[in-house]
Amino acid sequence: MAAVIKRGRGRPSRGLRKYIGFRVQEETAEEVSLVAAAKGITVSDYVASAVARSLIEDRAMRNHFNHQEELPISLAS
Repeated sequence: MAAVIKRGRGRPSRGLRKYIGFRVQEETAEEVSLVAAAKGITVSDYVASAVARSLIEDRAMRNHFNHQEELPISLAS
């Protein structure tokens, strides 16, 4: 019989994730660390949630501007 491997340690998987690295001013990085610690989450989780919220707004605006129609050539001149 095959050996059973117990895997109960560590944080549960959050699915596929991709690394995005960037730099911010020192003050911003310190504030992010303080806020994340106060919320009891990691800096990575805090930044990921902030980006997700911003993307929701940006997608709505992008869709709004993508509905602009082209002027027909005859009306453009």
